[in-house]
Amino acid sequence: MAPSLASVSDVSHDHIVLLLDTPDFENPPAWLSDNFHIIEGGTHKGGSSRNKLIIFEDGTLIELLNWIAPPVEFLDWASKPAGLIDFALTSPQSAHDTYAAVTERLENSDDGLGVTFSKPSGGGRQRKDGQHCRWFVTKPSYSDGPNVPKPSDTFFPTTRLDTPFFCHDETPRELRVPSNDKTLTTHPCGAKGILSVEVVVPESHIEHYVKLYSAVTGAEPKTHGGFRYKPSTSVSFLLSAPNPEAMKGLEDRVGIDIHAPRDAEDETWLKERGVGIREVRIFVPAKGESEVDERPLDSEGIGASLVLVTESVDQ
Repeated sequence: MAPSLASVSDVSHDHIVLLLDTPDFENPPAWLSDNFHIIEGGTHKGGSSRNKLIIFEDGTLIELLNWIAPPVEFLDWASKPAGLIDFALTSPQSAHDTYAAVTERLENSDDGLGVTFSKPSGGGRQRKDGQHCRWFVTKPSYSDGPNVPKPSDTFFPTTRLDTPFFCHDETPRELRVPSNDKTLTTHPCGAKGILSVEVVVPESHIEHYVKLYSAVTGAEPKTHGGFRYKPSTSVSFLLSAPNPEAMKGLEDRVGIDIHAPRDAEDETWLKERGVGIREVRIFVPAKGESEVDERPLDSEGIGASLVLVTESVDQ
């Protein structure tokens, strides 16, 4: 019998990986520094990368990643250009229990996309204050399958990363994600947390990715707009939040949305960066009931793929 799916999964967003070149990492551009409180992270234990963090009240974060030496870790990111490159999920269960549950669902069907997950492996970094954070990452592995988009150099021009990974803390989560510290989670733009991640996939393969993302998240797919899977259609997978109170009233909005290219910008993204994370939408509570706004952090470039969504919410 196939594993059951939840209307709202207990899986949640953990963090977004935003790769920056060295000048932008050391002196973040205005679209970052004017909107967010950015804190120092540290150096990863392999020694080839460092990070800065944007911590949100909902318990999620954006990781600003930068290479400081030829990569000896995170090799699946090594060939990626600056910008959004990956995103992580987490769950209330342990890393190993989550691995077992996701593996069971994928064994039932990854719908021919050749996706499995490797067993959890340890990671860590030393904070600027000398404390060590340790965690487990559970990453997807890819093989050929009958429904993998081809040719690969067209749909995965900078290596394949079309499936999120999982991150579970070994040390207390507050060491890695200090979301209870209001001095760190109060941002100039008013952001409270990650509303959704948008993933762009080929129109011809969207039904396969719907089944894959259901297996990974454990969430039922919900189709919005359009007729079946036309470009105007998005399919969402509703997730929980690490700190639900910060996203109260948005229980039917937090999640992952997948869709086919809708415009020239999406087509260009798919051509240049491949199937995978396309946009991050960040929730900002409105100051008035009538205030509704969607604003990319920048008019072009990397900042255009991060969007502030401002609206009022019934608490």
